[in-house]
Amino acid sequence: MDITSAAIASVISSLIATTVAIYLNRHNHLKSLNDQLDNILKIALQFPYLESKSFISGWLTNKDGDDELYLRYDIYCTLLFNFLERYCKFYKYNVEKIHKQLNVKDWVAIHRDYWESPNSPNENVDSYEKEFQDLINSFLN
Repeated sequence: MDITSAAIASVISSLIATTVAIYLNRHNHLKSLNDQLDNILKIALQFPYLESKSFISGWLTNKDGDDELYLRYDIYCTLLFNFLERYCKFYKYNVEKIHKQLNVKDWVAIHRDYWESPNSPNENVDSYEKEFQDLINSFLN
């Protein structure tokens, strides 16, 4: 009887420890994503043209040049889409959960030209998971 009780207590203790570890890991992952989002927003606050439709509309004609503003925009969009991939993956590409927390669809729409015409051909195809690519493309259709 004592061995059985000890085994049951051990199993229960392990299950509780595992559950707490999973919860803390998820909580820390979400905190990391929120910190990344804050950093992206701080960049946009420091350089507001990065979210300006009139500036962004010049991407296609300036993406191959040496204009520092568009070079910065290229890097900003890389940060943005890398973040969005991690964010969408965290929510297992569940659109309802994604949009409950962040309006990804409108944010992607603003940066449509960058997504569809990156500086390097096939950059998005080579850099992002197919599920993320499909999700972003569905937002743009």
